[in-house]
Amino acid sequence: MRLAGFKIGRPVIGIALGSGSARGWAHIGVLRALAEEGIRPKIVTGTSAGGVVAAFYAASALDNLEEFVRNYKGFGSTIAHLDFGLGNAGMITGKRWLANFLEAYLPVRDFRQLTLPLGMVATDLISMKEVHITSGPLIPAIRSTVAVPGFFTPLEYGNMMLADGGMLNPVPVDLARALGADIVIAVDLNANLSSTVPDSLADVVHRSIETMMNRVRETNMAHMKAEITIAPNLNSVGFLDFHEGETSIAEGYRATIEMIPEIRRQLNRPVRRLRSVLPREDVLHREIGSWKSP
Repeated sequence: MRLAGFKIGRPVIGIALGSGSARGWAHIGVLRALAEEGIRPKIVTGTSAGGVVAAFYAASALDNLEEFVRNYKGFGSTIAHLDFGLGNAGMITGKRWLANFLEAYLPVRDFRQLTLPLGMVATDLISMKEVHITSGPLIPAIRSTVAVPGFFTPLEYGNMMLADGGMLNPVPVDLARALGADIVIAVDLNANLSSTVPDSLADVVHRSIETMMNRVRETNMAHMKAEITIAPNLNSVGFLDFHEGETSIAEGYRATIEMIPEIRRQLNRPVRRLRSVLPREDVLHREIGSWKSP
């Protein structure tokens, strides 16, 4: 029951899964740990790698995703899923990734078929605005949120060129709240990164993007606060270390179990003040219909 800015009774739990490239497999461990404790978010949002896991979770297909991750066979599997296309707007076109991974393992094709409300974040490189996607075809929405600049070719849709949402909103707490969450669990994969020396072109590009995203992440987390933040320690997992899935899943699980007492404390509060959700003028809300494949 809601009364004068307060809610009495069981809260609606939302979870915001953050960006992090190969570290994103940690989200699987987070969701597994919560499920074991009987804590099941009713709203899920995600950015970049977090958007991928969020989509599988909202489609009740987390088992499919975990099967794919645990069957990964070293760095060669990563190369096998990437189709390099120099001369495009990115080094990787993404066609092979779509066919070998998303289309093969994700059983749902539209937001309307999902079992939970889902929101994903992308960045429009033309208007330089954040884009929230909560309806329409699912695969192009995922394709847009993971388009790391310089690596994946951006997704062209109408008058927009959509790329990685982590540039503007690495952990979409505000989107979970806008979709109706009373309590938001944020999963921040970049809170515990160590200082590293980039030693290749790919490392320099990724570290540069990571530096920018870190400043945005810190600002957003200060102004769009979650009730609980889970911060796995994934220093050993690099940008393209998708074959380190078991390590990431285990650390996501460990970090979540550590936070269970605080999560239960938040859930057991009988009365809570509701956070106001003001519309953001800097956000575009879009349903992606027809789209131009890279």
